[in-house]
Amino acid sequence: MTAPAVTEKPSKKPVANPTAAVPAVLFALVLIGAGVVLGREALLDLGAIDGPDWVGPAARHLDGLTAQQWMLPAGIAAVVVGFILVFVAVRPRRRTHRALTEQDVWLRKDDVVAVARAAALDNVGVDSASAKAGNKKVTVSVSAVYGTDTTALKSSLVGSVDDALRPLASAPKVRTRVRTTGQAS
Repeated sequence: MTAPAVTEKPSKKPVANPTAAVPAVLFALVLIGAGVVLGREALLDLGAIDGPDWVGPAARHLDGLTAQQWMLPAGIAAVVVGFILVFVAVRPRRRTHRALTEQDVWLRKDDVVAVARAAALDNVGVDSASAKAGNKKVTVSVSAVYGTDTTALKSSLVGSVDDALRPLASAPKVRTRVRTTGQAS
């Protein structure tokens, strides 16, 4: 008997937590609170516990209310909040990782920065380096040792950082900034 063939299904893209998570948790806490209050009322009606009724007096207070000036703005605000919550619920999540050419392998933005910085530090004449990564570009800033040809260093930096980031599925544009440190001795 042979084992069934395994079909490889690509994994989902890593994305940030949904924006709707916080309002959903808050709404869940409100519902839990309402459940506790209504459960207490049910226990009071069954005679399992003693105490004052909470829901009855609140319902009697609301019974017979007429329209008041604050109700229209409150209703409009409730509609606006509802539209915002619907928008937040259907809004796509933002991308948190960059895909590599290898299937189901991803890098965080911080990892792209570390790779670019390490590639920059490997160049001759670089004293220190830092990098910033966006969705479409990587900016590498280096401090060159005094006397280093900055034009040649810039082209060398672009080449080495491009090579280091080549495994990314969509290679970012590389920008470099070179400044010279130190002084003539």
